[in-house]
Amino acid sequence: MNKFFIFLILNFLSFNIYAETIATIKLSYLIENSIQYISFLKKLESEKNVFHNALRKEEKFLEDRKIKIEDSKILFNEEELKNQIAIYNEDIKLYQEKINKYNNFLNDNMEINQKKLIDEIFLIVKDISIENNFDLVFNEDQYFISNENIDISELVLEKLNHQQFDLDIIHYK
Repeated sequence: MNKFFIFLILNFLSFNIYAETIATIKLSYLIENSIQYISFLKKLESEKNVFHNALRKEEKFLEDRKIKIEDSKILFNEEELKNQIAIYNEDIKLYQEKINKYNNFLNDNMEINQKKLIDEIFLIVKDISIENNFDLVFNEDQYFISNENIDISELVLEKLNHQQFDLDIIHYK
């Protein structure tokens, strides 16, 4: 009997029920549909096209040089041929360094501007959660499935698209 009363007391004490107010957001949806981010991607694509055109010209020039070296094997002595190949290989190395530098430029710009965007989203979600007394706000990486009634992505996107902030291309010197 004594054990029964202890069981009841412990059972009643453990029933502290807290109703948590939860919301969810789809971060990838917000990033993909942000007006500022779409504008940034268009600017970056324009820069990318200019660079790709310049690279294609340089690549064509290098291919033509390779063909000339191949065709000139008969005309050059061994020392001149080695010299031409060494110069060509150095130019290829410089070309590859340009490509790597530009890929880093693209990646850095994407990372920096996504971070700026996520920081803006964080501030908006913070304000919304304070206004609506949300205890928790999860993004799609933090839950498996949720009810659409608790998804505040559209509200966040609306506020995000009315925010004034710039996502700019960062050029390195």
